Amino acid sequence: MKKCIALFILYLFCTCAYSHPHMWFTSEFEFQFQHNELYGLTIVWKFDRFFSSDIINGYDLNKDGVFNEAETDAVFQNAFTYTSDYNYFTFIRIGSRRNSPTYIDRKYFSASQENGTLVYQFFVDLSAYKNEKEIYIACYDYTFFCDIQYPENNVRFLDVAGKKLSYTIVENKDFPVYYDPFGSYDDTRVYYKWAPGLNTYYPKEIYVRYTD
Repeated sequence: MKKCIALFILYLFCTCAYSHPHMWFTSEFEFQFQHNELYGLTIVWKFDRFFSSDIINGYDLNKDGVFNEAETDAVFQNAFTYTSDYNYFTFIRIGSRRNSPTYIDRKYFSASQENGTLVYQFFVDLSAYKNEKEIYIACYDYTFFCDIQYPENNVRFLDVAGKKLSYTIVENKDFPVYYDPFGSYDDTRVYYKWAPGLNTYYPKEIYVRYTD
């Protein structure tokens, strides 16, 4: 009996430590233009009920269904900023150049609740790409700890007078990433070249084109 219990505990540990994914959320995107130039991107994440419950119960201290400023600060510091270790799960590509945001300003971050669903909203500065005519954006977790989906009608554009815009969502076979299926939750390495033991993932990129 003791041996069975020990094996069961070991199974749970291995499942929690190595199986993927552990968490789910959707990602929506609003591209913003200023003076007819690309300015930034507002990203909205909506989480699964388990993670939502953890954060809501842990940080909505007065249980009023709203994150006030102090509670939002706590969420930002304790439950959001760690994603910087994973490039905020946000990847920007121009041609073959791949980048990620290096900093998210607290004043452009909000946490809210929608019928028990946790929602994060934050702003990514894209002004460095204002002269580009096309851009690729992808949201994924290269460790595969999180499963990130794009819902229908997940792309919007704001203040785009005078611009002709179009977008497609494509699974890019030319720019794969690789991940260790047995990597631990704190493995922050990004693999852009295959190595033995790694699995292949093709990011779904939002390909945005815009002209005057």
